[in-house]
Amino acid sequence: MNFYSAVRNLTFLFPPEFAHNLAIKLLQCSLVPAASEYTDPILSNNVFGLHFENPVGLAAGFDKDAECISALCRQGFGFIEVGTITLKPQPGNPKPRIFRLAQDKAIINSLGFNGKGSNCAYQNISRTTQRKILGVNIGKNKDTSDHIKDYTNLMEKFYNLADYITINISSPNTSNLKDLQRKDHLDSLLLALSGLRLGLSAKHNKHLPLLVKISPDLSIRGREGVVDSCLSHKIDGLIVSNTTIFHKDRLHSVHKHKIGGLSGIPLREPADMLLSEIYKLTEGKIPIIGVGGIFSAEDAYRKICLGASLVQVYTAIIYHGFAVVDQIKQGLVLLLRQDGFSTLKDVVGIAHK
Repeated sequence: MNFYSAVRNLTFLFPPEFAHNLAIKLLQCSLVPAASEYTDPILSNNVFGLHFENPVGLAAGFDKDAECISALCRQGFGFIEVGTITLKPQPGNPKPRIFRLAQDKAIINSLGFNGKGSNCAYQNISRTTQRKILGVNIGKNKDTSDHIKDYTNLMEKFYNLADYITINISSPNTSNLKDLQRKDHLDSLLLALSGLRLGLSAKHNKHLPLLVKISPDLSIRGREGVVDSCLSHKIDGLIVSNTTIFHKDRLHSVHKHKIGGLSGIPLREPADMLLSEIYKLTEGKIPIIGVGGIFSAEDAYRKICLGASLVQVYTAIIYHGFAVVDQIKQGLVLLLRQDGFSTLKDVVGIAHK
């Protein structure tokens, strides 16, 4: 039994949220062995002005308060996304709020942007000694009276620390958050953020990429509206997708009826379908990070063929540990060479050509 299997078996003895907090503590104390740092030039890709050594990133939600970035950088990821970070601390929704669906290789969470707030995250990122490309995922406080001010204040705060910022408007666990995906609301938000970025770019001599993370539960009209807004405001990237509140009728686990966002293997198909549609709607003009149900190199490769320039994992780590990151990278190299490609970029969106 390897280290990751042993830790997985240990943590599964505890309730999910306790197990997650234990994993964060182990990483903070450098008690999780570093990965082999396997890499290959074929995996590199330049996306929204940044150079990624490999396309496999850690999705937001694992390190909400940016507490263990250095340790995570030693696990073989090409990039790390922390958060979701809110301006002020907030407790999130009542516990229990994370449920393992082991039969389905899935998780349901209703955390509700729990976290220690932006000041804590800022200090943690500032103290980080080892860095890879760092994304900062931001969201509004549940009880805010001005959501646009929340997002603009957060962007200004993290502008010089982040390599990119993700605007989270799609979590199903914060009331009214998904309403921000409506075209009129999204246009107002992106107009404010784009205007602020112009000033900050001049001030700091740095163009910070802005990404928008969207829901797989959007209607067809909603998807078209999001794409139109992102194209109009020159958003640099889209993350497809967040968790879903649908598709629970196919589940087998005892917790299948719990309230919250579903991630893991059951999200794979709807996330792939949305990714394919968004790539076609944007005509490949906005780079996409594909998320949802990636447990293997084949899963990651399929998302890249459908239009993803990068991918992110999270739930697979809960079930298989950080070793899955190197497994995905090694498998991607084999698949790329087996199909006769010399660069990862050549495969992006090839399913549509």
